[in-house]
Amino acid sequence: MHFEVTILFLSLLLSHLIADFHWQPYTWVQDRNRYHFRSRKLRWHCAIHTIVGFMVLASWTHYVGWQEYIYAAWLALIIGLSHFVIDVAKSYSSGNTLAFLLDQAAHIMVLMWVSVLMLDISLAALLLKPQSPLAEILVVVIGYALVVNPCSVFISITLEKWPWLRPPSDSLPKAGHYIGVLERILILTFVLLGEFTAVGFVLAAKSIFRFGDLTASKEKQLTEYVMLGTLLSVVTTVLIGIAVRQLIA
Repeated sequence: MHFEVTILFLSLLLSHLIADFHWQPYTWVQDRNRYHFRSRKLRWHCAIHTIVGFMVLASWTHYVGWQEYIYAAWLALIIGLSHFVIDVAKSYSSGNTLAFLLDQAAHIMVLMWVSVLMLDISLAALLLKPQSPLAEILVVVIGYALVVNPCSVFISITLEKWPWLRPPSDSLPKAGHYIGVLERILILTFVLLGEFTAVGFVLAAKSIFRFGDLTASKEKQLTEYVMLGTLLSVVTTVLIGIAVRQLIA
């Protein structure tokens, strides 16, 4: 039973990360923050979460042989409606780091609740470590999903305190974003392999390439801004990597 609820929750969590960070354009976020509960884009976004949630729940109930598709549809509807309420509440916030973390925590708690409702077991079963190869694979995939867009959004929101500090206009469009994503993927891979020395090499290599540009700019604030973004990226990825290693150990 513990194996089943772990697989279900991890599958729902992965589907949430994909729908929330990969299938939601930034224009939809802007529309939600402008129109709040009247946002059509928010309704589309929540519909996607409902559909994806139902696909996961229906696939799971078919896999275990329960064939409880009506119950799965009701639980998927709970996911979609709760997502609407949580996102509307967030649309009225200042959109800072705390609001982002509380928003994601609320979504995850709903997914945990749905998982235990599906199996009618205690919530404590989700606090145990994964004990199956499939669960461990899902944990690793979730780790990589986290270091791509969710980490980018987290870092971007954190650095919004200094909106006047931005990369020069002659830089490649979104180059910093893609460099950060590749950097975090490499760092997470090295952490999972236990090659912590290689993490230092990635950080040193990036610093060397950045040093010339930052020295030429002669702007202390821009230097600090870039360093803060880099350290946030590295620390967040290393912590995610350590958490994944502990869960699959």
